[in-house]
Amino acid sequence: MPITIHAYETLDDNLKDQLENLYDISPEFADGMDAVERLEKALALSAQSYTTDFHAKLYTAEFNDKVIAAIWVTGRGAERMLQYIVVHFANRGRGVAEQLIRAVTEHEQALGVTSFQPGCGAIHRTLAHLGLIHTPL
Repeated sequence: MPITIHAYETLDDNLKDQLENLYDISPEFADGMDAVERLEKALALSAQSYTTDFHAKLYTAEFNDKVIAAIWVTGRGAERMLQYIVVHFANRGRGVAEQLIRAVTEHEQALGVTSFQPGCGAIHRTLAHLGLIHTPL
């Protein structure tokens, strides 16, 4: 399945609608609207990074111009936390999450990021599989 990965620092109305639908299935938020509101706050704070050194981005995996997966990346300096990953139920089990995390880490490393922290167990497993985090024995 050919997917494309996109990075966003702002959200247009179309993207907000797609994210609301996608995050409606996420147990980490009250609903999709709650997720989008929190994401917009993080992106707004990042836009003021000249005073806070805080960075936030949304990365999406898209198929035929439809968002099928998303993950948030936040952090300061050369460290980033990957969190709130969600894959549309119709696309689960196809390796979309791993493709998305791999592309995100490669893009962030190209920007000088040297450390990744997982926001959940699924992200931790993928980062460990990619050799970007070490699991204690």
